[in-house]
Amino acid sequence: MTTLLGSVVYERAYYHCSACHHGHFPTDAPLRIVNRQTPGASEVISLMGVLEPFEEGAHTTLPRVTGLNVSTSSVQRTTEAIGTDVAERRAAGESFAEDEVWNWHRDATGRKVAYLELDATGVPQQGKHGEKVEGRMPWVGVVFNPPPIDPTRRERHRPRGESRCVSGLMSLEDIGQQLRKECQAVGLSDADVVIGLSDGGNGLENCLLNVAGGMAREVVFILDFWHASEHLQEFANVFITDEVKRHDQVETWCHHLKQHGGESLVRELESLDLTQDSASVQDKHCQMLNYLRSNVHRMDYPVYIANGWQIGSGKVESSCKSIVGARLKGPGMRWRPYGTTALCQLRALFKSETKLWTNYWHSYART
Repeated sequence: MTTLLGSVVYERAYYHCSACHHGHFPTDAPLRIVNRQTPGASEVISLMGVLEPFEEGAHTTLPRVTGLNVSTSSVQRTTEAIGTDVAERRAAGESFAEDEVWNWHRDATGRKVAYLELDATGVPQQGKHGEKVEGRMPWVGVVFNPPPIDPTRRERHRPRGESRCVSGLMSLEDIGQQLRKECQAVGLSDADVVIGLSDGGNGLENCLLNVAGGMAREVVFILDFWHASEHLQEFANVFITDEVKRHDQVETWCHHLKQHGGESLVRELESLDLTQDSASVQDKHCQMLNYLRSNVHRMDYPVYIANGWQIGSGKVESSCKSIVGARLKGPGMRWRPYGTTALCQLRALFKSETKLWTNYWHSYART
């Protein structure tokens, strides 16, 4: 019998017990071989499944890079099995690195600032018989430590900073618990201020408050500026017909929002005389004001900008794209819940600090 041992073909002895009628490979345990794979082979195969479609990874990239020749189904089974192991261990409260205290960057006032973000993104799903079914929304949660923004400069390229991610199909409470564990592991309690950035979705603020509860000295919630601007744009689309004037007006409102904050902009928008406008314009105006009023406590952008804080949820949005979208939303792809969470958790581990992926495989090799 042969097995995959890196790029080496290993001939292993096989013994058959006539009494119990079971086969036995005596060298499997010392070499930590599971399902004909060493831990090293499992890591390489699952890494390929994380990065590329299973078929392409199995038949194109994997043999060229490593010399391993395995089937598409083997790449899928290995990747999903490892991803499920990561998901189960995280659900049990495990983090894959020793606890440490990040060197939280300081804002313009000298305070140490930590950031939390949480969002969901859609993934196409497949039914039991291969049929297309309604999509599901896996969560993506991130704790990160970005370098501070200098309000006097525009920097196109800034260091990424530390970050840890969790992701998968689960309840809001469950993703919050997993994110909280990562926050504890990186010393969130050492930060002076915790910034909770989100798009205003139902339950997100309370979830992030529970994540930081008991650790944070101060929690400040910020509405993602780009979601606020999108609501302004949607209203302008029905309110102003001329494209140039519409663009200029939205720019003016956004500038006002940054310079004077949400309360001031709400007052300005409330003063608009729409008595001669259509019912659709008035209805969209009402919707926009309701959204802004419900989030005005998170729209003190002049203070946020002066402090050098992030005002956009770009980190979690990019994480949704890199963790979920880049791998699970390819042409014609559909997933079952099992594979969705397995791939999301494994990609979240891979996209976090490098040490988490390394430490996971060290612990996997010891089991």
